Amino acid sequence: MKKRILAVVVIVVAVAAVIVALVLTRASGGGKITGDTFETTVGKTFTISLDANATTGYNWSQTTKDTNVVAFVDNAYVAEARDPQVVGGGGTDTFTFKAVGKGTTTITLAYARPWESVLPAQTKTITVTAK
Repeated sequence: MKKRILAVVVIVVAVAAVIVALVLTRASGGGKITGDTFETTVGKTFTISLDANATTGYNWSQTTKDTNVVAFVDNAYVAEARDPQVVGGGGTDTFTFKAVGKGTTTITLAYARPWESVLPAQTKTITVTAK
């Protein structure tokens, strides 16, 4: 019984830590990053990585406003490696995009449970300019 209570406490703490850290976004690959803006060159790929916790049912989804400027390439979730493995531990959700045309567009990322009809728990909008 004590192990179950401890497991629940660990899960609650992990979820709280993930929610607090969700704003941590990293982007890379051939451009200049300033806050929520990203500059790149046509033909280059770049990634956006966000803290996530798939065990909670939440996941990140993306919407690209102008796919003639930026194309979605791939999405991968990697659980954080811990020793020993922590039940309910978080990880990183990484989105890969490619600049396919000159211009400016926005990428909106939403952290939600896909089956719920409520506003996302977290959103992030990044403006991308491809030159």
